[in-house]
Amino acid sequence: MTTPNDEGELYVRIRIGAASAVLAGLLAVGAAVPAQADDHSTPQDRSTYSQESARAGSGIGAFETKGDNVHFSHTVRGAINAHGWWKRLSGPATKAKVTIELQVKSGTGWRTLNTGSKTVYSGGGSAKRASAAWKCTNLIQKHTFRSVIDVDLIGYPDQANKKITAAQTLYCGT
Repeated sequence: MTTPNDEGELYVRIRIGAASAVLAGLLAVGAAVPAQADDHSTPQDRSTYSQESARAGSGIGAFETKGDNVHFSHTVRGAINAHGWWKRLSGPATKAKVTIELQVKSGTGWRTLNTGSKTVYSGGGSAKRASAAWKCTNLIQKHTFRSVIDVDLIGYPDQANKKITAAQTLYCGT
């Protein structure tokens, strides 16, 4: 390793350090994509949104929006479902309203099949999550499904980010 003993080498190191800082800042900003309202009934795909992205508003601390991929129900034969929950990382909020939309790919967009919401404490498990389900009309047609999860802290403002789970292709008629 050489020491920065001339101006050229020092200049290169400073430029590399500055470029690294800018890249890190861009990655941090790109990790969470805010939800946007539009005229369509379903949100557009935001594949840059992290599956376990932490969200925080001014003074409320931080939390993670969590959810599982759309899957066949273990309790209702011929039905698919998805679950959403939240995990408090810091801050005073203890309860949140979790809303989950079960969606199917329709043409170039997504169509909501069912919505579920529940006010829950932080955590997960059957008592601390919201669910959305859909009874398949048949098990022959193949469709692509996803869920969109929104967490609204009770008594505290938070950002409008939503978690979009990975698309799952299942044999379930709609």
